[in-house]
Amino acid sequence: MKKIIKNKYIVTTFLCILIYILYLILMKIYPFGEYSILKSDLYQQYVNFFCYLKEVIKNGKSIVISWNLGLANNFYTTFAYYLICPLNILVVFFNPSNMDIFVEIITLIKIILMANFMILFLEKSYNYKNMEVILFGLIYAYSSYVICYSFHIMWLDCLYMLPIVLLFVDKFIKDNKIWPLILSLSYAILTNYYIGYIVSIFTVIYYGLKIFYKKDRPQKKRTVPKKKGPSPIVKFLLAIIISFLIGMIVILPSIIQLKGKINASSIELIKIDTLKIKLFVNILFNNYVYMFAQKSCFMFSSTLIIVLLPMFYLNRKISRREKIGFTIIIAFLLLPIISPFFNKLWHCFTIPNCFNYRYSFTLIFTTILMGAREFQNREYTEKWHFLVSLLVFSILTIIETIFLKKGYLQSDNYTVEMSSIIVSCAVYFIMLGIVYILFLSEKNVISWIHPNNHVIIKIFLTIIVITDLLIGAKSGQNNNDKYFKRDIVVQHDEFMSHFLPKLQNPETERIIFEPDEYGNNMSLKYGYSNIGFFTSARNRNTLKSMYKLGYNVQMEEQLWITSFSGTFLNYSIAGVKYYISKVPRQIYGFELEEKYKDYYVYKNKNYFNMGYYLKDNINQNDNPFIMQNDFLNKLTNNEQNVEKSYFESIEDTAALRFQQLKKSDDTTKYIVKANKDCSIYLQSDNKLQLYINNEPQFKDYSNIWSTETGIKQIKDLKKDETLEFTIEAKHKPKIYVSDNKKIQQTLDMSKNNVFINTKINKNGLTGKAFFKNDGYLVFSIAYDDCWKIYVDGKEVNKEAIAGCFLGTKIEKGEHNIEIKSHVIFK
Repeated sequence: MKKIIKNKYIVTTFLCILIYILYLILMKIYPFGEYSILKSDLYQQYVNFFCYLKEVIKNGKSIVISWNLGLANNFYTTFAYYLICPLNILVVFFNPSNMDIFVEIITLIKIILMANFMILFLEKSYNYKNMEVILFGLIYAYSSYVICYSFHIMWLDCLYMLPIVLLFVDKFIKDNKIWPLILSLSYAILTNYYIGYIVSIFTVIYYGLKIFYKKDRPQKKRTVPKKKGPSPIVKFLLAIIISFLIGMIVILPSIIQLKGKINASSIELIKIDTLKIKLFVNILFNNYVYMFAQKSCFMFSSTLIIVLLPMFYLNRKISRREKIGFTIIIAFLLLPIISPFFNKLWHCFTIPNCFNYRYSFTLIFTTILMGAREFQNREYTEKWHFLVSLLVFSILTIIETIFLKKGYLQSDNYTVEMSSIIVSCAVYFIMLGIVYILFLSEKNVISWIHPNNHVIIKIFLTIIVITDLLIGAKSGQNNNDKYFKRDIVVQHDEFMSHFLPKLQNPETERIIFEPDEYGNNMSLKYGYSNIGFFTSARNRNTLKSMYKLGYNVQMEEQLWITSFSGTFLNYSIAGVKYYISKVPRQIYGFELEEKYKDYYVYKNKNYFNMGYYLKDNINQNDNPFIMQNDFLNKLTNNEQNVEKSYFESIEDTAALRFQQLKKSDDTTKYIVKANKDCSIYLQSDNKLQLYINNEPQFKDYSNIWSTETGIKQIKDLKKDETLEFTIEAKHKPKIYVSDNKKIQQTLDMSKNNVFINTKINKNGLTGKAFFKNDGYLVFSIAYDDCWKIYVDGKEVNKEAIAGCFLGTKIEKGEHNIEIKSHVIFK
């Protein structure tokens, strides 16, 4: 038992679990409350990826493409960015309904690794072998960065690897052994190449630091002649390069896929934002506010570090070179606050659209290391050093209070509470007092404290550190993305278990599932096919083209595409067979098939098979309705080449009569009466609001984070039906009317040319085309370089139809068709 208590790694693991349980209780997370561990992207993206990963491992689904994600989307890049960590193999023990429990467990495992690897690093690289080193492992594992960004679960792999990588940097400097460094850095890059890139940069910085103050240490005399070969610096840089080359196994296909994302264009070197600088006096403390940290960067790890940092510079055991080196590193790590260029450099030559300082874990790591060095060498600390620490803290707290009073630390949605500042001060004084008592007792200044009782003081210090971490964790969740309630996470399980068994071909019978606006990747959880997906590893060019065709694509970064958007033609050519809603819908061509509890299931009578005929490719246009007219004109072989107009501007259509009333510069009321069956749509690149019966129809149309963009149906109208609606917009939107009977006739004629699927397999499909005319075979599959098309056994050129669908030219007649997906390496 004594061996277990004295084993710092076992004790650390126990304390990590204890803190984690206390945190779950504090945040009321299952099994200690009504919330799940899922929030933000973890709910919207990652947990669904885990569900699909289980299908890959257990049931042999494709890792190259997924029939369940979007229009048979390239999945390899998603796997490479999110899922490659070996720990994810544990996913096989969980079901989609309890995948949030897997996330809880895997997060805890990574936190335990972070703490223990930090301790191993301090023990091996800095000879810090005392049990008290546990404190710095816990502080690293529960820093503000980890608490606030733990939902980016794949980032945590690089955080627990960072101490190991730096440990092997020290080993290389000492023993000239390079392979441990290469293997550890390669692992970090492979598990998440984005954060792995940041780890690589910091590895170079740390190597420079150690070389800089290595000269302070006495050099061992060589007993053997120095071997000829490359210099240590050259070997080190080669190790970094080799690590990236190993990572290229995963990275290269992703770079090819995301090449439009990286932008090395020139950017300002210096740009002073005084607000970011002012926010620093908040993010240093355990009263930090998440949104303020987003605007400056995460720095808080523990109040203990705040106590120790000023004393680090006064400790005479720590060399001047080491102090200078760490100061230079801190200054360099803070440069992105005032330099857009360096911010872009850290983020792989991109500008983050959120989570603005993703590299800031390196800043936290550096400050923790500095604090650990001071605490390790506290025998050289003087009494007056504590006064300096108190003075620095007092000045910063006074500044924070003044800034709060002036309104710098307040906004409409979040603020620093004065009570939080008081709590921060209380924690600081308790922490300072305990460290001071420990300092005096170890110097035998306090005679009544027996040396054997030092351990009691350290235990009490550990309790305060844990309390401090939990206070910081609570602060970090205030005004952060909120955890989803667990009943929301599982709310659709019953319906899906009822409906999905009815599908004969889940890969081809696509579904629009409207009830969950955050469920773009939910098809991966339940195993059906849809249009939408949400992933950072996406083909942006294809998504831009889909937006041009009227689909609902997030405009700023093309982060996602949702299923519920566009005209009924958008749905048909994407192979949508079912539309599921929790409110009654009127969409032309969709008929109510079933109502199960509060779910309405509509079936599309015009859904297209996986392949269909098109006379020619579609002309690109900034007006999606013009592109859809072109699409409809080319669905059949019109030998007269007479262009028909299927979608017409509301001002130029005979499908309805309308009256337009200008209520203000930004508000227009429309009163319409249908002359025939038709549908009214609108589309804009700018913010607007639509009112029907004085009720707003959008939450936030065309906002950067909105799921409301692209073409939106105003109403499906029957002949002689009237409608009043109002549009509020600073820019004139596109309002178009469809002639539904004319469109239906064209859709019916398009069936003259037939494509029949013969087999869907995990990496492609086979089928037969029966075309009466020369033209294009178009698949309701998103265009991607990963596809190859074979006609009658021969590979043929593929084209992006309308910029977004996979297609190829074929001659009239009967043809055997095969398409295959592969990983792109060129």
